[in-house]
Amino acid sequence: MAQQPPPAVPSIVRLSGRVVLIDARDRVLLFLWDDERLDVHRLWITPGGGLHPGESFEQAARRELWEETGIDAEPGPCVWERRNVFRFGEHWIEARERYFVLRVAVADVRNDNWTAHERQAILDHRLWSLDEIASSGELFVPRRLAELLPPLLRGELPAEPVQIGK
Repeated sequence: MAQQPPPAVPSIVRLSGRVVLIDARDRVLLFLWDDERLDVHRLWITPGGGLHPGESFEQAARRELWEETGIDAEPGPCVWERRNVFRFGEHWIEARERYFVLRVAVADVRNDNWTAHERQAILDHRLWSLDEIASSGELFVPRRLAELLPPLLRGELPAEPVQIGK
């Protein structure tokens, strides 16, 4: 059955703060997310998640980083902005995400603070090199991750966030 196009006005707008976490070996931390309510079940995503009421994108990125990794650090500047409309169960979601870059010496992950949903949906996590991302058949979010990472890995951060599409 063909998927319906998204409605002109999605039923839910979800604001998210996300972190592009880069270790000392220029590897990026990604989580393998699997949720049957998504049209595409398995995807590799950066740490991050939705804003709580009254929270800024920056605050959400820092909180989510701590919840999902145990790392308590102030993320750096916002480097990317992404808007994507997707189906989640019976709802259409418009995701508006801001990605903040953070370099750390070591990107160990502790799952002590994961929610029950995260414990169910996160199947794995790993540090990916640019070459591994570029040559992989896996699905990454954002979709153009291999194309978007090189300037960040070189330390070339945009003056204003780049609109990155899907």
